[in-house]
This record gives sequence, C-alpha cells and structure tokens, in this order.
Amino acid sequence: MKVLIVHHQMALYGGAEVVVVRLAQYLQKHGHEVSILAASSAPHLEYESLNIITPSKEVSWHLWDGAFHSLGEIGRVYLALRSLYAKHASEYDAINVHNFPAIWAVPKTQKSLTWMCNEVPDLWHRTETKGLVDRLLNVGRLSDRLIVRSKAPTAVVADEQCADRFYRRYGLQSHIIPYGIDGEFFAQEATADWRPKFRIIQPSMVSPSKGQLEVLRAVKGLDVEVLFVGYVEPQHLYTKRLEQYMHDNDLDTAFTGHVGREALRTLYKTSYLAVFPGKGQGSWLGPFEALAAGTPIVVSPNLSCSSLIREKNLGIVTNDLRGAIKEVFMHYSKYHNLALEGQRFVLDSLTWDNFGMRMTELMNETR
Repeated sequence: MKVLIVHHQMALYGGAEVVVVRLAQYLQKHGHEVSILAASSAPHLEYESLNIITPSKEVSWHLWDGAFHSLGEIGRVYLALRSLYAKHASEYDAINVHNFPAIWAVPKTQKSLTWMCNEVPDLWHRTETKGLVDRLLNVGRLSDRLIVRSKAPTAVVADEQCADRFYRRYGLQSHIIPYGIDGEFFAQEATADWRPKFRIIQPSMVSPSKGQLEVLRAVKGLDVEVLFVGYVEPQHLYTKRLEQYMHDNDLDTAFTGHVGREALRTLYKTSYLAVFPGKGQGSWLGPFEALAAGTPIVVSPNLSCSSLIREKNLGIVTNDLRGAIKEVFMHYSKYHNLALEGQRFVLDSLTWDNFGMRMTELMNETR
C-alpha cells in the first residue's frame, strides 16, 4: 500500500508531528511506501528515513493566535497543501490527513481517506468571544462542518471526549484509536539532578491555548520552581505577557525552549509534578510521557485526554490547578505511587505498534 500523509507543517516538531512520524515509521517497517506532504519542514533527526514533500517556496509556520493575520497564514497553508496534493495524490492508494487545515485542503476522493483528528478545530485560547469575532467563529464552525461532511472521511480520534466533540461538530461517528507513547524510553533512568525546591514542569509549546499564564497564577506565592519546556516565540505578545507576570511577582520560572528527548526525559524525572492546564487544544502525549517517567500529573478537564486519565485514575483532573499543586505537594508519596501505576498502564496499553496496527487495518478496510 502506498500512503500519503498530509499534515500542515513539519517545521516544528511537536506532539502532532510525533504522531505523524511514528505512523510513517510503522508503515515503512511493515513494507508500505509512505510520503508526508506538508507546507513546510526543517531538518530533524527523526525525519532522516522519511520522504517529506514540501513546496519549492515553503509557507513559514508561526503561532496561530486568532488574529486576522493568522487567517492569512492558514489560507497560504491551505493553498500550498492543495497544490501539492493535486500534483502527487494520484501516485498513492490511501490518504491519511492530520491537523487542520489539511482536511480542508484535500478534495473528496474515491481513495481511502482517513482523518486523524487530533482536535476539532476552534479558537482554543479564547473561552469567551463576542461581536464580530463571535460571528466569524460561528461562520467558521459551520463552514468546517459542511466542508468535512462533504468529504466523508473515515475519522479517527484518540479518546472518548474528542469523539463527543467530533460528533457535536460534524454529526459523524469516529473510530477511537489512542496514540502510542515512547513509554520504554521515558521509563528509563536518567541522570538525577534533584533540586531543593518543588519543581513543576509544563512540557508544551508556549501559547495562549496551552495555559502557561494559568500556571503562573496558580503558583503565585508558593515556594516552587516552574519550567516551561517547549517551543517559544520570544517576540510573541503572549510570551512578553508571561515574562512581565514573572517579573512583577518575582516567580522562580524559566523557559527552556525546545529540548531533545533525552533532556526532556531528565526534566520529567527531576520534576515533582507535570501540569497540563490547556484549554482544549492538543497536549495529549505529554501527560502520558510524564506518567511513563513516573511523574505525577495534573490535567485540565478541557483536554480531551482527561477522559482517559479520569477513567483509569491516572492523575488529578481539575480546573483548580493551585489546589491540585498544594495537594500533590502535601501528599507527594501518594501521587508518586499513582504515577507509577500509570506508568504500567502506559507501557502495557499505549504503544505505537498498537496505534500503527489499528490505523493500517482501517486504511485497508476503507480501500
């Protein structure tokens, strides 16, 4: 089987790109020919064995923040993907689409069309909208519903909560296939560098949708250290707002920027707690990576992975981040033991082989 994976960008290596890469690697390992079509890419060790197709003039990736200039960038990504798809799709038997706006860019086809819907597209960092923004959002959601339904993709989501959101937006059923986690890697011992302070890590791209500001507000006045680990745009207004809050409240916090896997594993293992206060966008792999490392987690109920975490009792699911941090601080042994139980669940159940096998079966069934 020849598979074309369509994803909006491969320049930044975040959680969505991990999913794309692990699926492509699984397919290659099992004798399938795979290409990844994206509007942009950048050199990365994980990409060495992969065929990534990009336009001659790549569309640079920036943080989408809901401003009108972001709409222009989304439009450019859409046009780049659609043009590339028209040139290359005929060579492939199956099309596997990932993040928005890739699903918009792929036309209706008689080929196998699966959509790995990481999250239902929305303006995740704004919980309240009004006026023109609210009307534009409603138009966008209606357009999204009509466009997706017209293509009739075989949809895949990673958990029950995302399946519910998917049905409410599109009126379509979806297959639930949880992602894998590099569990054995994160479970390995790392060089310990324990700090006297209670270290909290948030491994996420620095973005309004990920909720770093909520973390700062939660730890104000607490004797803790906070590390924000992930891609950061220093000149972005949100980054500057965070820096100002840190300065004004004399918080022991730092941005590490993007780090390699070994460094991330060490940071997980030398932190007392990993927090995920996101507003509904992404952040699926991080909580389970932390559990694989044996680190307790606090997750917002807005994140779709929270449904699985709550079901399996793997950590604290709450909007009261400050209260949860205090709870773990006061009863660390209890939550560390809970994390070790979560580690076993991740190692046994959330593997890339399971994910790749079920995705391959679905592609074959829909050919």
